[in-house]
Formats: sequence, structure tokens, C-alpha cells
Amino acid sequence: MSTKIEGVHPDVKLIAPPTTYDDEGLPTGFAVKEPEPVVVFPAGAQPFRFMGLPPMVQAEIFKMWLWKAEQLIHCFSRLDPLVEPDDFPGAAELGDRRTGFRNRFYWGPRGCSITYDGHKPGDLLKVLLVCKHFLFIGSHCFYGLNTFAFSSLGEFYRFCNGIGAARTDRLQNLEITLLGNQHITLKPEPRRNGAPRANKQAASLRTHALCRLTECHRLRTLVVHVNESGSSYVRRRYEGKELIKWMAGKTAGQPNHRKLRALRTVQGMDFIYQLRGMIWVRFYDLTREMEADNGSRFTIKDWSFTEDVMNTSTMRKVESRRERCQLENLAELEGLENYQPSDNSWKVVKTFFVDDEEAARDAKA
Repeated sequence: MSTKIEGVHPDVKLIAPPTTYDDEGLPTGFAVKEPEPVVVFPAGAQPFRFMGLPPMVQAEIFKMWLWKAEQLIHCFSRLDPLVEPDDFPGAAELGDRRTGFRNRFYWGPRGCSITYDGHKPGDLLKVLLVCKHFLFIGSHCFYGLNTFAFSSLGEFYRFCNGIGAARTDRLQNLEITLLGNQHITLKPEPRRNGAPRANKQAASLRTHALCRLTECHRLRTLVVHVNESGSSYVRRRYEGKELIKWMAGKTAGQPNHRKLRALRTVQGMDFIYQLRGMIWVRFYDLTREMEADNGSRFTIKDWSFTEDVMNTSTMRKVESRRERCQLENLAELEGLENYQPSDNSWKVVKTFFVDDEEAARDAKA
């Protein structure tokens, strides 16, 4: 992810830990988590037959548990830049694959402390541990209905790695902030006894995380926050000032203005162009969003680029991929080996997803 700690999704602002407390010793100005109510069952109460409820009633109950309607779920996988961790695993404990970063979900007001306001994924999703039926329905509900927002490319990549291929299959709505680490590269392979090398020269891995979009087989909506108007992102900065000024005049009023970034050539954009079966893809100017610093959104000025992406991404998937993306054909969820969902279970699950035909109609509307 980016080394600039102030670069985060525009709908969230990282804030310092509390310095004042209320009469009960709770931090003021923070989204304090409500304690779970203690459930007391009356004497002689019989077990409730949840499975006997109509499918649509079950669907509504799972939505109440797991769907954060009209809210973004921010997925953080980073150290809190404003709170020093109490402890941190050593190199031996981390090994070669672990980062030691905090994994937290957050939804709510814009001001957020990862340490104080973040929710541990295991706490939010513990309802999935009740039984295989709950795991099956709940996984489709959580990953299919919610919109997941990422403050960097690295966090998107780690999220997909962490949840696994089967749950990545079921993601429908994403928001990605196009910020990455410029220094991550794939080093060239050394020569070994004249054998051919897979990669002969160094390659940037800054936007490699976007390759995960190719694995989001049920993806329907995508928002990308990208720096378009920042002075450090102007196209062909090596050209002389006079030439830039002259060309800026020639392109005044056009969507591809000379002093804007050439978005079609942004690294990693091929992974977005390859999308098919989408309802929509939207782009916002991260530069202006960060300058406003109030959660406002600014559509990119190069509307012709947005049209290009929309024209390709809303095209119908080829038949083989459409078949692969049917709910029944998605990768099996971990923990559901030898589990056969009932017809009623499939009825519940299908209420959480948009089918290909409906997506195509919405895209043309």
C-alpha cells in the first residue's frame, strides 16, 4: 500500500485517540460499541425452529445481522498511524507471508480511529459459526450485499487473500482508492545455466493488486478514486512549459484536457477494462476529494474515459464465463464440504444477488 499515511478513502478520516472521557470512563467523540444484550430464556422454553421460517423471513433476518445498508464497510489492514501498538510480532513469528497489520472493519461517521472504532472481522462474522446453514446463507449475505471500501491497493489485495477465492467470488460492490507503493517491484530472475528466464527485467507491482478484480466473478458495481488533477499527475510533465501552455489552450473545454492525467494509460487500468457484466463503473477525482477533506465526491472531468470503460465493462460476458459465474457454479465455501443446500436455502441466497440479465437491463437504462 502507499507509504503516505494521510492517503485514505475520502469517506473516512483517521483521527487521534481520545483525550477526554465521559462520566462512565468512555472516550468522547468516538463510535462506542454497544455491549451485546444478555439473553435470558424463560424456564421451560423450547428451541426455536429457525429453519422452519419462510425463506424470505430468513433472508430479512440475515440482512438485519450482516448488511450495513447505505453504508460503506471500510476494510483496514494497516497499523494505526496515530496509536502505537502495545505489542508487535517479531520476525520469527511473522515469517515470510504475514504482515502483522491490524485487520479491522469500520462503518459509521467519517472520523475513525482504527484502534478504538474498528471491528474485528471475527466479532462481526461470528454468526457464521452457528452451523453450516448459517455459514452458507450468511457468507452470501455479507459478501454479496455490502459495499466494501479500500483505502489502498495493498489492503484490497490482502483482503482478497485473507477471505479466500470462494468469498472473493461472491463480492458484488467495491470501492477502491488507487493508491499504491511505488517501490514494490518484481526483480528479474538471475541466469541459471542458460535456462530461459520468466522475467528478464524488473517490473512494477504497484497495481498488481487490481488483478484480483479478475477473480470477482459476481462483481456488479465498482467505484475508483483516482488522482486526476494533481500537479504531480499531469501527463507528459517532461515537455516544456510553453508547449504545455499551448496545448492546454487547444484542449480547453475538452474532457482530455492537457493539464489532466491521461487516465487511459494509468498503470493497472487494463484490469478494469477487462470487466464484463457490470451495472456501472464510476470514477472520482481523489485530488479534489482530498483537498475538500469533507467527504465530498468529485466526478472526474474526463467523461469520455468513463464512457469508454462503461461501454466495455457493461458488455455481456462470453457464454463460458457467464456459466462459470452462476451462483451454483461458484467455488465451494470453506467449511461447507459435503453440504448440500436445500431449495429454500438457494431461494434465500438468490435474493442477495443481481443476475446477469438484470445487470444488463440496468446498464442500458
